[in-house]
Amino acid sequence: MTKIRPAQHACVSPEERLHAVPVECAQQSSAFGWQGFRVEDYPNLPPSDFSCSAMNHHLLVYHYKALDGEFRHRCAGRSTVTHLQNGQFSFIPAGADNHWTFGEGSPSALHILIDAELFDTTAAKDKVDLRDSFQVDAPAMQLMAERLRQELRLNGATGPLFADTMLQMFSDEMLHNFSTHVPETGLVDSNVMPALELIQDEFHSGVSLAELAALCDLSQSQLLRAFRGQFGTTPHKFLLTRRISRAKHLLLADVDTPLAQIALDLGYADQSHFSREFVRYTGVTPSKFRACR
Repeated sequence: MTKIRPAQHACVSPEERLHAVPVECAQQSSAFGWQGFRVEDYPNLPPSDFSCSAMNHHLLVYHYKALDGEFRHRCAGRSTVTHLQNGQFSFIPAGADNHWTFGEGSPSALHILIDAELFDTTAAKDKVDLRDSFQVDAPAMQLMAERLRQELRLNGATGPLFADTMLQMFSDEMLHNFSTHVPETGLVDSNVMPALELIQDEFHSGVSLAELAALCDLSQSQLLRAFRGQFGTTPHKFLLTRRISRAKHLLLADVDTPLAQIALDLGYADQSHFSREFVRYTGVTPSKFRACR
């Protein structure tokens, strides 16, 4: 077990690491405006033997197509040999240098990077020690990682509240899977109605989880748990539902406004993004829904 608190000044940034890694990153989220949270996709990797300097970010690796063979890894001087399975995770804490070696097989991996200082702020009241681990089954994280892969394909169109929510959910899962810290499990005895009301009023804008938490005088983690406990869903999913509800009203009440304009008015990146989300929630396109009036 490697327990490391990173010396931030001695660690490389994700961008510096990206330029140093001798393999191609097919897609990454640096242009999406996400704060302290980054996603990189590495499909069909060639045989590799590479050392990476310690980062100021925690690195969670989702092996969505695992190597069919030995994967050798060294983290902060400790060596492991694993035979990974599809959907498993590896975790390298901030401040730990690491080295990986593998042969033929063209594995594919999604790298999820979370700023160590932001993690301490959003996931735990006190600094916690995180341990490296290289063959972890975590169904909840797997579903979340697949959603991040989809978001890369959407070019970050879902918006900042989605990124904030995913950051918080991954941070909570990291506490459960890679530390001895026991997260709070009870519901926060607090009124989160102001957060719901703000989403109802500002569903078309880029409201953030930090803004909602500050409004309710809660940490982001507390806000997320309390909101889910009281309303049975996350703030992000509630926002999406609110948008679709408003979209239905506009489509039935107004046949003249172009779909592209409705999409922008509702806070979508463009008409294509609006149409995909509308179909996902209703099963029909906005045009077909409007024709049913």
